[in-house]
Amino acid sequence: MRIAIVHPWFLANGGAEQTVNVLASMYPGADFFTLFYREQDLPSNLFGRSITASSWNWLPAKYRLFRYLLPLYPLAFESLDLRGYDLILSSDSCVTKCILIDQGAVHVCYCHSPMRCLWDLRREFRESLPGIARPVFTLGSHYVRQCDFAAAQRVDAFVANSKNVAERIQSFYRRESRLLYPPVDTHKGYIADRTEDYYLTVGRLVQTKRIDLLIAACNALRRRLVIVGKGREEKRLKAIAGPTIEFTGRVSDEQLTELYARCKAFLFAADEDFGIVPVEAQSFGRPVIAYGHGGSLETVIGAGSTAEGFATGLFFREQTAESVKEAILEFDRVQDMFNPIEIRRHAARFDTQNFVSEIASIVEETMERSGSTNWATSGRLADGLPIKDSSDFSLASVQRQA
Repeated sequence: MRIAIVHPWFLANGGAEQTVNVLASMYPGADFFTLFYREQDLPSNLFGRSITASSWNWLPAKYRLFRYLLPLYPLAFESLDLRGYDLILSSDSCVTKCILIDQGAVHVCYCHSPMRCLWDLRREFRESLPGIARPVFTLGSHYVRQCDFAAAQRVDAFVANSKNVAERIQSFYRRESRLLYPPVDTHKGYIADRTEDYYLTVGRLVQTKRIDLLIAACNALRRRLVIVGKGREEKRLKAIAGPTIEFTGRVSDEQLTELYARCKAFLFAADEDFGIVPVEAQSFGRPVIAYGHGGSLETVIGAGSTAEGFATGLFFREQTAESVKEAILEFDRVQDMFNPIEIRRHAARFDTQNFVSEIASIVEETMERSGSTNWATSGRLADGLPIKDSSDFSLASVQRQA
């Protein structure tokens, strides 16, 4: 069996890269293909592995430029030479599935989301561009969207990282998918003997995370907010932060576990497809105050829920500072209702080992269904199951980026 794992780019270290890191441990003989990568952004399990990048990887400013190359992505993925591989696992939030594979090869796509600027957020993304760039984006995205849809029909099996994404796959690609939440190292969490009077948020400091809303709300309420992470929005966010806002930058895993375990609650304002950091916070028994949309509805049990009989957090309904502020005040009133033991037990549903077992089963079923000759002679693919050393997966890798 020859196995290839394809990921759009390694230019930051976030949730998608954490998933690829787990796949790398599961399939130690796999080769990796990508459009761009930088050594400092490779997940730990890719060090020393065979990595093939596109001919564009020489670009010195690729982290700043790669977003502007959208119309060329289908051709770039087609140029990756996947001849001779029996199984291709793609990690897709772009148009990764445009790869061309051998007849008889099997393609399993773990879809973080259909590319949002092409599909459900295309109008919002277009409106965010300068006027002169809008017609270029309109024409280019139309072409790329057609390529993306056509490529989705060639995939043997789709795996969606949330119900939210499964619905997009059905709507945009007209394909069924299996639900499998991304891997989270919840087994590393613990319940601290005491908590402190601060709120916490963790992640890349980029516009989509809406950390500006959290800062505005905590400024108004004069609440202490600790922000872990780096990113291109850091300078702007520091400019609007008041005296109760603390930026830590990147921190060690040991420091981060301490911050998680002792925070009053975790704040999360992003509209994510899944959202790993709220689950990590819950693995320490800490409640989450989250935007009630997207993946948060699948990872956080809101106060007032009758289905589970307990809550792991509460939601604010609008992406506004005022809505965040109201949610924090509501949390003040009901914080004694949250049970750290129940919260931690809920987080364990998303543990890495569950992902490992399920993705291995999906791959095996797909290979068997395809009638692959090489599969019949090679048997089980994931020789590393179960994962022997969970320390390979560093906690909250989403905080790390260039």
